[in-house]
Amino acid sequence: MIRRRAIPRLLCAAVLVLGATGLSQTAPGTAGRAAARSMEPACPPPGGGTCYVEWFDFAGRRGIELSPEIGVCYNTSSAGAVRGTNMTNRTVHLWPSSDCVGSATALVASGRSWNDPSHTYFSFRPIR
Repeated sequence: MIRRRAIPRLLCAAVLVLGATGLSQTAPGTAGRAAARSMEPACPPPGGGTCYVEWFDFAGRRGIELSPEIGVCYNTSSAGAVRGTNMTNRTVHLWPSSDCVGSATALVASGRSWNDPSHTYFSFRPIR
């Protein structure tokens, strides 16, 4: 008799625990939508074509990031960038550090280039 009462109680308790953990989570898909918005591509570039941010260091070595995402910090190279081109549909912020922390020291408008050997930039981020 005791077993007949215990089994339904245990099953009921298990269902309640599983149901409570499911209800405590956020609404389905909200985290995915937020992540998708933050990973929005900064493309297509003005006038169409390939979407990229391209840069060169003092020695002329080229670096390129194809289809960069809005709000994501990208490192240029260990030597830094002294010139480059923004072929996205967004403004790109340039930083003198490798982690996009603090204030950006330069802005490069969509479809524009920069050439500034007196300043070396180690990271960039496309913005909204």
